[in-house]
Amino acid sequence: MNRHHKLLQTEELYSESIDMIKSAIRGLQGQIKPIQKFIGDRKRDITRLSRMEKTDDSNSLESTRLFYEYILEELINIERTCEECFVRLNIDLLTATKDRTQPPFYLSPEEIRKAYRTCCDAFNEAEQDQVSCRCFWENKLEWDLDDTQDILAKPRVIGRTEFDEHDLNFIQEILCLRSRMFSLPRKRTNVKSGHDIIHDTANGKYRASIRLSLETTNFLQLLKHREASHVFSHIDELLKLKSLKFIDGKFKTNDTWIKILDVHGNLNESRWHLVLCPQIEKILTRRAVPLLRLNPRATFNLLSRITNFASFTLSRADIIPLLKYKNDATWLTSWKFQFKMIDGKNIAATVIQAFWRGYWLRKKKWHSNRLYIAASLMWFFWLSVRARKEMHWRYLKKMLFSLQATRDLALKLSNEYDSIIEQPHVILHLPSLGLPPELRRVFNPKMFAIYQNITIFRICSVRNPKAEVVYILPVKPTQDLLLMYSDFIESISPDEDVAKRITFIALSQADTFNKLSLNVSRILHCSQESLTEIEKKIAGKSAFFVPYIVDECDMRLAGSFNIPLLSTDMEVQKKFINASNISEMIDNLGLLQPPHKKNITNYETLCMSLSELLVLHTEISMWLIKLNYGTARKHSAIFLINHISMPFMPMLRREREKHGDYWMEQPSLREEFLQKVKDHLPKVIPNVIRLPKIYNTWEMFYTRMQKFGCLLQAIPAEKNPKTIMVSLFVPGKATKKKPIWLGTLDKINLEAAYSTTIYMLPQTSLDITKIQPTVNKFARKIQDAGFFGYLSIECYCYLHEQEEKLIVLLLNIFPYYSYAQSYIDWMKFAIGGDYDVESDHFIADISIDPHLERRRSSFLFIERTPEWNETVKRYAVTITQLHHSKFPSYRWPDLKNLFEECDIEYDRKKRQGSSIILHDGEIRNFGKMVAVSSAMITTLKMIRDNLTKLHETLLKRTRVKSETNLPTLIDFFSKLSLNYKNVATDKCLSTS
Repeated sequence: MNRHHKLLQTEELYSESIDMIKSAIRGLQGQIKPIQKFIGDRKRDITRLSRMEKTDDSNSLESTRLFYEYILEELINIERTCEECFVRLNIDLLTATKDRTQPPFYLSPEEIRKAYRTCCDAFNEAEQDQVSCRCFWENKLEWDLDDTQDILAKPRVIGRTEFDEHDLNFIQEILCLRSRMFSLPRKRTNVKSGHDIIHDTANGKYRASIRLSLETTNFLQLLKHREASHVFSHIDELLKLKSLKFIDGKFKTNDTWIKILDVHGNLNESRWHLVLCPQIEKILTRRAVPLLRLNPRATFNLLSRITNFASFTLSRADIIPLLKYKNDATWLTSWKFQFKMIDGKNIAATVIQAFWRGYWLRKKKWHSNRLYIAASLMWFFWLSVRARKEMHWRYLKKMLFSLQATRDLALKLSNEYDSIIEQPHVILHLPSLGLPPELRRVFNPKMFAIYQNITIFRICSVRNPKAEVVYILPVKPTQDLLLMYSDFIESISPDEDVAKRITFIALSQADTFNKLSLNVSRILHCSQESLTEIEKKIAGKSAFFVPYIVDECDMRLAGSFNIPLLSTDMEVQKKFINASNISEMIDNLGLLQPPHKKNITNYETLCMSLSELLVLHTEISMWLIKLNYGTARKHSAIFLINHISMPFMPMLRREREKHGDYWMEQPSLREEFLQKVKDHLPKVIPNVIRLPKIYNTWEMFYTRMQKFGCLLQAIPAEKNPKTIMVSLFVPGKATKKKPIWLGTLDKINLEAAYSTTIYMLPQTSLDITKIQPTVNKFARKIQDAGFFGYLSIECYCYLHEQEEKLIVLLLNIFPYYSYAQSYIDWMKFAIGGDYDVESDHFIADISIDPHLERRRSSFLFIERTPEWNETVKRYAVTITQLHHSKFPSYRWPDLKNLFEECDIEYDRKKRQGSSIILHDGEIRNFGKMVAVSSAMITTLKMIRDNLTKLHETLLKRTRVKSETNLPTLIDFFSKLSLNYKNVATDKCLSTS
């Protein structure tokens, strides 16, 4: 049956009935006013007569006056009743009759269907030429699931079964419909008042009149015995009830309880008969409770709290607070009383069977839930795999396009580079360390960002007046950080044009990935606001990226902006970054390098290779295990030979000395020791190996070694060795130009606690012409292999005692814009000059006093250290990891004033001085110091004096012990300034 059938829609009938009642009440109110006026006039007349005439009729007049007073009070009561009726019609529903409050589903489903078939013609009047649908309410199982349905988007729905008794929505509508029904008002007769209210119609108008039925004496007698009006109170009525009794599966009928529920018409009777009572009876019947008594007050309060009929569910725990006697709760919490009944055995059997069925059902449900969870996981996994495959396919498609486009752009840049830098252009510095994900994850995210930001001196590319520099900040751009960079640039060049040509762009999504060690290009690829700013800066201008270690995101950025990379593409650079590939290239060129073994990927090969090298080269005390990819200092382990790692090494060295050169030529001499070392090394390597800080265990390092391979390389133990770094720019092969030397540096690894490294610019350890052939040969080879961009080569140089010649070993190759190149760019920017390849000097842009130049021609003047205006040459020193735990306690303006108090400042006129700049604006424990002057000995002394003042000043301002490497640096530069000799210029000290 259609729940929206027109015979069920009673809203219009209900409205018409309400309007009729209101019109009747208004007519009654209209007749009350004239009657009140008439009765009031008569009352005044009688009162006046009773005052004037003192006769025997005074009693009659007084009785008449009282009668009129009573009539007035009754009229007022009638008027009040009319007003209450209006309010009652607007606020509440009229009381439902007992028949209409009968539950709609007290009949069985079969009887309902039978009754439906009997009256379906009356309720479903079909239109002409239209057949009735003959449908009826029933529960239908929803098994409309498609085999390919997305069970995540549309989860499993529990289908209805034949045991579902009612349609909950229909019950809700029936309750509302029955609650709105009302009963017609009955004829109001007050047997104690002595009169009737008579309704009549005269002249088409509805009116009411009062007819007296008693004599005056009887009427007055009745007034004396009139009872006071009584107001109904459900609290008082509830006190009259002792309990609500449940006996043998049913609640006993109680007129007082029904009256309490029905008096206000607030749906309480519907809640009781349709919601609460059936559920209580059902629970108590299942529990086989023979007798139970409920507290009427608690039950009534629970009824008042029921709001949604359809969704209300009662539990056994909810019945316990309703009990009249708390001892009866045992019937609901335990089966002890039920088992003591006559049919206790049957009840026990039923309970056991119910528990068994419940266990069986729970087991099936648990199994079904497991299957559903498994299906959901499989479905989700399949969706994720499909999404990843589609994303990977799109990525590869775009990557191939970007790769080829980037190669074409780089080829064009290599051919036009010289002409581009002579015209206005934009240099986009992208300090992104594109290492493989496994190597990046070992870094702390914040420290990885700082590690990329160490090349901040990239901004010194602004020394070219035709260039605009855009630096992508790897770290958070705090106010102190930007102010520090601004002060650093201003200290070198106060020209406003220089500051305007430098732009810092932060990564808008840096906070999103602050817990991941992502390189700059990957975060920039997701930072749309930053990409928009870059587009604005390069609009209509020539531009190119200067990357760090290139990965696929660098290629995508170059392809997206249609801007070339000043570097080779990812695949070519990956070949040159591989330590084993570079070692093989050095061997093919016939150049020298330390003893080594290439492409080791497992533990057995590592132990075998190290055993052979140890027996052949007994003079080596340290061996380096360098991962093929990664930075040399961060991804290298050290095997140190001592009495723990190699207890029989002294005996092996004596044996080697005894046989001399035959040791290398005769394998039989080494065979016994080789076998002994092979048996010993596998037992000790995991325990004695020295790992970098970022690797906690040997297993972590070994996992990367298995995946990427490693190069086993010796660290030569020579007397007075020198590590020289040469920075070059390698033009494209198509240009047929030779590699250009950009500068040289002396590299000194000071200490391992903070990985502090010192660079001296230019190198002064030896005559540069001794290493030029080796460096140029390798640079030309790498150029012929397709390399283009910045290149740094690290050489290990020492004097061979027997042959008395300089040995140049190639240690590390950096085929990208390295730290060394950033320091060279700072040097050129600070002195306003350039690098002279022939003399291996940095020449400052200053004028020399002619008088001082003539004095320098004398022989005696040569021994004297030149002043700033006596020479154009400049010498600089860079300290990479200057550490002090008190730096974070100062804001940058205070820290700048502190540095100036210690004479750490730069003189723009003399083109000499020193500066300290921190690596970031948050942690601020580490920084770098740079100093430059007219002579290297002067620079060394300047650093020593400045660091000494800084250390003493910080000690005075704090009583807390600080962590710092300042004392170590002060001691080192004190010794170095005393022992320093410029071998590069003093021919007497140069190596022959």
